[in-house]
Amino acid sequence: MSSEKIIVLIKIIGNSSLHSPIFKRLNPDDYLSDIRKELENGSIINDVLLFSKEANNEFGDMKREDEENFYLKDIIKVENDQNILYLNRLYWKYLSNQCKLDYGRIMSFDGIKTAEKQAYTINDYYELNEISSYKRGRLEFESKEDWMKKTNLFIDVNGINITNFAKLGLSVERLRNKSFNEEIKSAYQYTEIGKVSLKFSRSNLKNLKLTSEFKNDLIDAIQSKDPKKFEKITQEYDNSNSASGKIGFGSSNANVEVNFNNLKGTSKFYNFNHIKLLGGKHPDNENFDEKAWIESLKDYQNWDCIEFKNPISIFQLLSDDLPGDLQDLRKRTYKSIGKRILYTINEDFVYFLNEAGRCRTFELQNISQNILEIIQNEEADCDIFPSVISTNENSKNVFFDCHILRKPKTKPSIIIHGIQKKFRKRRYKLRIMIMVIGYDINFNFILPDTIGVELIKNGYNPQNPCEFYTIPLQQELESMLARDKPFFGIPIFSNLDSSNKSIIIGHKFSNNQSNNKFNVDVYSYCVKKKRYDTLPKFTFCTLYISNYPTSSSYASLPFNFKLLKSPFINLNTDSCSINPSINPKCVSLYLSKNNNYKPMFLKQEINQIKIKYLDCNCKNTCFVCKNKKLEISKNENDVECILFYS
Repeated sequence: MSSEKIIVLIKIIGNSSLHSPIFKRLNPDDYLSDIRKELENGSIINDVLLFSKEANNEFGDMKREDEENFYLKDIIKVENDQNILYLNRLYWKYLSNQCKLDYGRIMSFDGIKTAEKQAYTINDYYELNEISSYKRGRLEFESKEDWMKKTNLFIDVNGINITNFAKLGLSVERLRNKSFNEEIKSAYQYTEIGKVSLKFSRSNLKNLKLTSEFKNDLIDAIQSKDPKKFEKITQEYDNSNSASGKIGFGSSNANVEVNFNNLKGTSKFYNFNHIKLLGGKHPDNENFDEKAWIESLKDYQNWDCIEFKNPISIFQLLSDDLPGDLQDLRKRTYKSIGKRILYTINEDFVYFLNEAGRCRTFELQNISQNILEIIQNEEADCDIFPSVISTNENSKNVFFDCHILRKPKTKPSIIIHGIQKKFRKRRYKLRIMIMVIGYDINFNFILPDTIGVELIKNGYNPQNPCEFYTIPLQQELESMLARDKPFFGIPIFSNLDSSNKSIIIGHKFSNNQSNNKFNVDVYSYCVKKKRYDTLPKFTFCTLYISNYPTSSSYASLPFNFKLLKSPFINLNTDSCSINPSINPKCVSLYLSKNNNYKPMFLKQEINQIKIKYLDCNCKNTCFVCKNKKLEISKNENDVECILFYS
């Protein structure tokens, strides 16, 4: 071979001003594999650049494994007495095809899974960014969710997204594998080598195109109004799409030590160690050779996806400005799925009762920013559903009642009244439990282990003032209870002024047996005057819970009776079949007979629920005192308390 070197102009095809052409003396009789090493030493070439040859105004790239079979002179182009060597950057489309980037992804117990079906096609060009990173680490975890979050590819994802996608993965795993119920205690040692990253911006997403199959399945699910069809779409297309955020390519290996504790049947423990590879090559039937593995990564064909950042739902990628039958597709999708309990919040609150009839307002100040943004997003159409529990031991002579205050274009707040038989200044510790209910515009809660609800609002405008009013309901409450579908209610004020600031509004659901119609009775009591008063203007919101993940989420319990005591339910007894450490998020009263009972209010404590009757100072002149005189008794088995634990 000749040892004489020639001057070569090295150019990158389609190069921008970021990489100017370079002159280099090279031996034309050297193999391309040797030329690569020489150029690597000068930081001129890397694993992203391929040797390329021009022929008939087209370029053909040289595969890495063929570089040792071709000389430099085989691919040099001579033009105007100038020797030109062309390099071509690895095209992102190759990685897209190899790694199926336009398919959805979902977490699973044994790694990220690619969807069975394709939801979108990517019709745009994306730039590959070289990163050349090396990282080692060790992770420990003790739960299925923690395992999924740390051993999958979403390691660097936003904390909110990673939690949602881990839960989504667990939900799908349960759908596919009914025996999936292991707790794990494991260690995970890993080595990660990053080569390039591919970044998708929001502006790129408009160039995504729905596949015909996904479009047809989606329209069919919307028109059917059957949530199970959305579950099927989620399983087939999966719910996180790689066409968002940032994707890392390269390779990683992990030495995984796992302990499984199978909670079903007889307890058995399993322990194993194994190597898991993402990308790279390694000889079969040999101990892991990290040096050989790293060497194999010089060939881009051995790369794989090793990290996803900020994935978003395939449903969230839908647009509302598509033509024809796709108009408002994203909005139609989340509305068809229906409202969900999006978040539950528990807050401790110190309540100062220092003036008779005066209420306190609880503001939503300490909730996380992402929840607050959802509540204030008009698309989500959110409501809150609160309940208040006294945690004081000295709360024997007081109970608490709450309403919602929702002024236009503001976040909601909670009005809390402390009701005493005889006023005394006191300081109480309360626990406020709040459910945030709305449309899941981010499509994080569409699987069967999320809680689907229906909200129906009835406005009351006092054209004919009264203390007691009956709102007719369309739902058959008896059949709902027979199907374990609970229901609850709460009043909403649009403002707080002298007409309502001392008013509490109670309610009870009932069956009017004379015509087999179902109603909710609402009644108002003025805490300051200590008498039933005319109902102010308000909206009554009824919450129907259509599905929930476990049978322990719901209970319907009878009241107990003791002489000279209010009817009560003990929550910490075995007969309740409820975890006493968890307080119900909602409670309501249901009367299977409408027997002109006195207005009832519920007092919630940590371990007990009681029925409270309020004294009225009207001297038997108001409608309630004249017509509603009965109290429930153990001889009448027609009152039950409905409880829900989310």
